[in-house]
Amino acid sequence: MKNITMMTLFLASATALADNKENVAPSAEDYLLQQQKIAEIEQQLMVLKSQSAKMLAAQKSAKAESAGKEVLKNQSLQANKNWQIKSYGSVRYKSEEIFRNTQDVDPTRRASTDLERVVLELSYDFTPQWQVELELEYEHGGTGVTLEYDGFEEFGEFESEIEAGGEVVVEKLQVRYQANKHLAVKMGRIFVPVGLGTDLHQPHQYMTAERHWSEASMIPQTWNETGVNLIANWQNFTAQALLTTGLNSEYFRTYQWVATGHQKRFEQVNSNDLAFTFRLDYGDVKNDKGIGVSYYTSNTTENRNNQNNITGDGNLQIFGLHGAWSLGNWVARGQYLFGQLDDSEAITLANKTTPGLKPGNFAQVGSESESAFVELGYNAQGLFGLSSPLRIFGAFDYANPIKEVANGIATPRFDKQELSFGINYFPIPELVLKVQVGEQKYAQDNLDNTRSVAMSLGYFFSI
Repeated sequence: MKNITMMTLFLASATALADNKENVAPSAEDYLLQQQKIAEIEQQLMVLKSQSAKMLAAQKSAKAESAGKEVLKNQSLQANKNWQIKSYGSVRYKSEEIFRNTQDVDPTRRASTDLERVVLELSYDFTPQWQVELELEYEHGGTGVTLEYDGFEEFGEFESEIEAGGEVVVEKLQVRYQANKHLAVKMGRIFVPVGLGTDLHQPHQYMTAERHWSEASMIPQTWNETGVNLIANWQNFTAQALLTTGLNSEYFRTYQWVATGHQKRFEQVNSNDLAFTFRLDYGDVKNDKGIGVSYYTSNTTENRNNQNNITGDGNLQIFGLHGAWSLGNWVARGQYLFGQLDDSEAITLANKTTPGLKPGNFAQVGSESESAFVELGYNAQGLFGLSSPLRIFGAFDYANPIKEVANGIATPRFDKQELSFGINYFPIPELVLKVQVGEQKYAQDNLDNTRSVAMSLGYFFSI
């Protein structure tokens, strides 16, 4: 304000001199004096302009410094943040032709909706080395069924208590210790890393409207067990070795092989038979830049509640090959699983005669099983001039949970494959809308192909 006032006085003086020059004819001496004053005023104006420029520059510098300090403050707060909340979920509509039972050869169309899951993940860093993670999953919008074994009944019996539709599951409760940049340990309720299901199970990490049914026809999806996982990485390689609880062969079935042997249905998990898992990856599968192999083995008989009517250890082995890769607008993912089960005939007979199980025609358990899927997607956002990603995809699923049996001929009823096409649209980065059409083909000769249409909405975020 002071500089502006001085500038005004100088301009007034200059104007007065100019007016005086026009009204009075100055002498030579007065003229020289006026010119000198004018020069002084012009000099002062130049000084004022220079000071004003310096003041503006100083103000800009102060603002930039303040903004820089704010950025550094935010970065510091982010760096010091020791907790994280994640969530994802999906809801699905499906219209499909189904067979009402294994004897039915005429499919009927059925439409259904399903709040598939809502998952909440919490993580907290105690120190830079120690972290705890918790994952809660609400499946089908409710709580579940408690299944327990009553050994005091005559011959033993399974009892179920139905509380509500759906299921609430603690899928993960792990403590992680990061020893150094090359070595870490996970302990608690952890994922069993067989195939892609435990890595790529959020809505934006698979292209189909539902998680791949081919995997669920053979092993538990998002397979979790209690145990310890040792993780080592070097260069682009990551190796995992796990010791966890095993499966229970009492619930092995024809149509899902050992997937239904997952002991999450029991209040307490039998742990006489432990499982060993090894996995080796090259690259980063979760970011669609990796490939890998996995191996799982465990006995299953000692985890049965009723062991009186079975002999043999029921050894289980599963071999897996998986990969996910992206290049430009293209993304490809896939896996192949092959499994072998010893004493499958003894398990079949025992499950038929265990009171309370009553598996009927579903008792026959395969000695060999296999499944596979592959999906290929292309982001057509640029092709159609869209403001958000639009992925066009094709997928192939195959499963045969009863590929071979110990004696006799395996039923082809559950040997199935599906070819599907669809789109994934991401209106914002945290939402995905999916549409899929598919055709299912069956190995059994008297079963016609069936067709399905599915739509789903998924969300995912992290704070």
